[in-house]
Amino acid sequence: MTRTEQVRDTSHPPLRSRRTAQAASMAVIVVLASTFTYFTTNLFAPDRICHGWVTPGEASDALGDGVGRVTATEDSGTTCTIRRTRWLPGGDGKQLGLRAETERATYPYAKGDWRISGARHVMAEGAAGSFSANGGWTLLPASCTQVASGDDPLPVLSAAVLGGEGDATAIGRLLTSATEAVTSGPDGCGTAGDAGARARYFSPSASKGTDFDNVCGIAGFRLGKVTGPKGQTVQEQTSGSLEEGLYCDLSFEGDDEGPFARLAVVSAPLLVESLKSRRFDRADCGGRETVFAHDVRYVDPKDRAASGLPDTADLAKAFSRAAGESLHCT
Repeated sequence: MTRTEQVRDTSHPPLRSRRTAQAASMAVIVVLASTFTYFTTNLFAPDRICHGWVTPGEASDALGDGVGRVTATEDSGTTCTIRRTRWLPGGDGKQLGLRAETERATYPYAKGDWRISGARHVMAEGAAGSFSANGGWTLLPASCTQVASGDDPLPVLSAAVLGGEGDATAIGRLLTSATEAVTSGPDGCGTAGDAGARARYFSPSASKGTDFDNVCGIAGFRLGKVTGPKGQTVQEQTSGSLEEGLYCDLSFEGDDEGPFARLAVVSAPLLVESLKSRRFDRADCGGRETVFAHDVRYVDPKDRAASGLPDTADLAKAFSRAAGESLHCT
């Protein structure tokens, strides 16, 4: 008798085994997808970070191009460091530091060290401040010294990008949002409208040759023919407007030392307040106290005479007179 052997077909796994393998594969995919989502988005992040000053989205935008999960470390009660973590090891190397601290009463117009100029974005209304792709600052009301570190009289909220550049416009939005968070609400140190969602910004113009009959774009602001020590032309860069605050930098083309003069028409109340101890010309311009400020680099008298530059007093006088007339100040 011939014995017939039953041979089991092993070319395909049993249905139960296939289902188990499929379920395990799906589980792995879900875990990987969830992990990827965790590290590349802010989906699972808290609504606000850094003492409640900003949102993860605002912080990510301020850091500029890149994908990753935003994390924040509150280094102290007045500081915070924001990082963006990626799926792959490492990251883009950039960090964003936020700090509430006090500055000297002359900030941001310390002689020889202006932190606001024609080369930076300037806030037109709402928060008073300035920013670039490297960071920026806003002034806080005097009542906010309690939430800022330091013993100086002027509270300032500042942002600084480390390890690269961020997105300038997004840094402006972040600073406005943070200022609003610090000053408003039941625990805020300011009053309604200190920052405001209505904030607008002026962007710096391109650097261009100066029209010596309308310097800084101000009608009637005239300088004689001025050239640099090596015959360079004079370049100007502006940010803002006469009516809402104008900043103008004057430089000799190619001069590594930067502007030889910074000029400003200042009308924002918090900025005017920071200039109260400075002996600049002032006027009432449409009901707003306005200061005509200047910061002029020292130039040897012989070099100044050779270049055609007026002395500081004459330059300031010509500037304030022309700006005041253009604004119909009294």
